[in-house]
Amino acid sequence: MESAVLGIDLGTTNCVAAVSVNEKTILLTDKQGQELFPSTVTLGENDTVWTGREAVALGAAVPGKTAYAVKRLIGRNYGDPVVQKARSMYPYEIIQGEKSDGVRIKLGSQSFAPEEISAMLLRDIKKMAVEQLGFTPTDAVVTVPAYFNHSQREATLQAAKLADFNVLRLLNEPTAAALRLDSVGEERVVAVYDFGGGTFDISLIRIQGTVYEVLATDGDTFLGGDDIDGLICDELSRIFEQDTGIKLRNFPLSWHRLRDVAEKTKMELSHADQCAVFLPRLVGDESLATDFSLARLEEITRPLIERSVRICGRALEEAGLHTTELDQVVLVGGQSRMPLLRQLVEEFFGMAAATEVNPDTVVAEGAAREGAMLRGGGGALLLDVTPITLGINIAGNRLYPLIPRNTKIPVRREHVFTTQRDGQTQARMTVLQGDHPQASENIRLGEIVLGNLRGDERFQSKIQVAFEIDASGMLHVKAMDEDSGEEKEIVIRNSFDSDQDIQDGVLEEQASLEPVEGAANPAISGPFRETELVDVLCFLHANRKSGRIMVHTSDQNGSLVMADGEITHAECADSSGTDAVQELLRLNQGHFAFHEGFSTSDPAEIKLAFNSLIGAP
Repeated sequence: MESAVLGIDLGTTNCVAAVSVNEKTILLTDKQGQELFPSTVTLGENDTVWTGREAVALGAAVPGKTAYAVKRLIGRNYGDPVVQKARSMYPYEIIQGEKSDGVRIKLGSQSFAPEEISAMLLRDIKKMAVEQLGFTPTDAVVTVPAYFNHSQREATLQAAKLADFNVLRLLNEPTAAALRLDSVGEERVVAVYDFGGGTFDISLIRIQGTVYEVLATDGDTFLGGDDIDGLICDELSRIFEQDTGIKLRNFPLSWHRLRDVAEKTKMELSHADQCAVFLPRLVGDESLATDFSLARLEEITRPLIERSVRICGRALEEAGLHTTELDQVVLVGGQSRMPLLRQLVEEFFGMAAATEVNPDTVVAEGAAREGAMLRGGGGALLLDVTPITLGINIAGNRLYPLIPRNTKIPVRREHVFTTQRDGQTQARMTVLQGDHPQASENIRLGEIVLGNLRGDERFQSKIQVAFEIDASGMLHVKAMDEDSGEEKEIVIRNSFDSDQDIQDGVLEEQASLEPVEGAANPAISGPFRETELVDVLCFLHANRKSGRIMVHTSDQNGSLVMADGEITHAECADSSGTDAVQELLRLNQGHFAFHEGFSTSDPAEIKLAFNSLIGAP
């Protein structure tokens, strides 16, 4: 028993912890005997920290010193639109860190990083384990949303480290839930639909005996029951303002009471058609008294649920599956008890949802089972995927994907890159996570720099870049200059701690690279600014591309035809040939699109000397 590994579902609304001993799962309970431990922290008198139900109760009196739904903020940049949306949703103050762009949560006169708040919850979970299991657990399997990016995963690991946990594995929540399904029988494909308090995931998993293979995953890390509560709050506050003229948002204590009744209203409407809402003396002598119907709840929440169903469709397309090829649909998360949600999900998948698991505790139970298998050896084989594309920036502010989304992990991918300027002595590789073709629109995880290149003519140096993702979904990056043998390994930090040079949202281009021919290249199209059009042409030249590149600005249009990387024809306004190329290169910003494979039989086309026209800017 003393070697048991704790399985922890560190949820947005509630935490759940369990251990698995001799194939029997034990769920931990709080002082009130409840398996769900509220993910709430309140700073009381003399800065005493309260967590769980005590924090919820105390928070009614000091909402400005009570933090909840912190999972939505962990690992995010303060400028993230999600963080700015959260600032308008929650009564506690969300501020920017003094020494970084990270998020801080202000409770009274103190401020904490989201991972510090999460660590407070984890410490109390450890205390619960000591009281109920008779020993202090040191090892844990902690679950995270499948759609968490690297920064969010790393911040979760940091929270566990602050609570003195050794995390054996970060486990995706849908995968953890699948581990609790009966694995006996023939091969089957299962859809795990996980609508939690703050995040949504969909994973398509093939189960064959003790092998659990994730075929595809998708999600939204800011979609969950909290948003449904918020819609109910907005509706009730609108009714109150109509009756009294008072804006409840201006009264944090009143809003806290409203949020509490909104959650209870949602739960009651899971088994009733009507709910009476009464909050006496909500503001001064003014009370809120109204009826809230199931029909109205379904009307205001339907768009959110339909959004989750569209994400399910994306995941199916990614996996190359049709709903008729699925054998089972499993609903996870307390919000999945909502009748409309269950109805729309079952209609989409064309089958009734399974009822063999507890949607509130199944994730922690699966994590506990994984912990027991990691400790004891043997057991299930998990083949998970990385949810979001990983790559580096290349010339032209482009993302070059090394590991596409939904690639099986663990995985290692390598690619060779080359310099894109004559005399280039430095290679700066910004590690990115995201699916946007523009590098600067993705999450910056860190950077690695090789600073002693030979400085030869461009396209001569060779830099080998290797990406490796471990079983927990954590990324390791190495880069090596093949000429000198210089090798560096990146230390991935949260994106908001990066000190890389960013100008107006565009990644630095002076030391960026080109991919060497022989691997699929990303689509070449999008906006350009300053010298980026030159970089794009260098990229096309280095990879011996054939096609037409269309260029347009607010007042000029032009085109270039390329054959095997050489410009063969050019037009811009009334100019053609060499004059047109020079005119296009003087454009400071605009948009371009490269149509690969284009060929022309224009008898007037001319052969233009590439190197004399496209000099290093």
